[in-house]
Amino acid sequence: MTAICIIGGGAAGMAAAISAAEADPSLHVTILEKKNQLGKKILATGNGRCNLSNTACAEYAQTLDFFADLGLLTRTDPSGRIYPYTEEARAVRDALDQKIRYLGIEVLLNAEAASLDKGEQGFFIHLENRDVFAHKLLLACGGKAGSAFGSTGDGFRFARTLGHRINKPVPVLTAVDVREDFSRMAGLRAKGAVSLYFQDRRIFCEEGEIQFTASGLSGICVFDLSRFLLIPEGKRFPDGFDDYRITIDFFPDRDRQAVEALLKEKKKNGAEGRKLLQFLVRRPVGDQIFAAAGDDISKTAALLKAFPCTPKSVKGWDFAQVTKGGVPLEEINMETMESRIVKNLYFAGEVIDYDGPCGGYNLQNAWETGIKAGKEMAK
Repeated sequence: MTAICIIGGGAAGMAAAISAAEADPSLHVTILEKKNQLGKKILATGNGRCNLSNTACAEYAQTLDFFADLGLLTRTDPSGRIYPYTEEARAVRDALDQKIRYLGIEVLLNAEAASLDKGEQGFFIHLENRDVFAHKLLLACGGKAGSAFGSTGDGFRFARTLGHRINKPVPVLTAVDVREDFSRMAGLRAKGAVSLYFQDRRIFCEEGEIQFTASGLSGICVFDLSRFLLIPEGKRFPDGFDDYRITIDFFPDRDRQAVEALLKEKKKNGAEGRKLLQFLVRRPVGDQIFAAAGDDISKTAALLKAFPCTPKSVKGWDFAQVTKGGVPLEEINMETMESRIVKNLYFAGEVIDYDGPCGGYNLQNAWETGIKAGKEMAK
């Protein structure tokens, strides 16, 4: 009997286990999960609603078919985000968990893999009080984001042990701290567009709701921006982001000339000083702009269109939703998810060097790579 071991009982690992066991019921499939239950991170995704995919993803239909076979209904919002019909993350986790139990897949909880070795016939995974042998091994133990859910970079360590390189892991889809004092704006939300510049070249722009925090910026568009905010080689904190700057456009639907004309019209109708910004932006934002521009209409318009922020750091692993970096894609056959370096070694999910924006892309990657790996391991 062929033995398959999956290290990691998250989204990718659960999808892989189900796909392998369904493809060949004679397989002995084992999931090793270091926490006390499967899919803990799934429960926290999408603010507890689990945005499990997006219609913009090339293989989203395969994911919908996979979950339909599990009896899970889904719904799609106008932006293409796909959720379980009840909009409960628990429904996704429970559907996967029930199928795993139905298929008789062995699940070892509180089973942290300490190390592993490659032998002639397969892999030996060393736990605290026992060893597990597998003819085929899948590393699906995530990256480093969300350590409370068990993602502590174990997969990177195991991949290195087996001869793979690791592209530097960094936390992304997270808030950004800035050098400016935003304490008076903490808690404010504003619709607008954020842009990221590297050496004065714009490399990212996205509209959305921007949230001001005591130390910087948050919100989905800021999370997506964080994917492009990387410390260049040879630089470290605190000067690692000196080549970057962020601007906020509070009027993305109007150009600067139109905003300046709007301000002139307000002034013509009697608005002066801080009242020039009244009804245009929230008062704390207006106070910040007025302190910098005074009564200068041109400067005020410029700040409304490009309010400057100097990035200081990104929130760390405990706050990040996703890891950027990991096993290089060129070292993996992305059609089968098998290692190009070690036969019968597979990868799925966040352990590989893929990161997508908010909106279901990263969970889609987990399902997609897990399903591929599971089917291939069954052959």
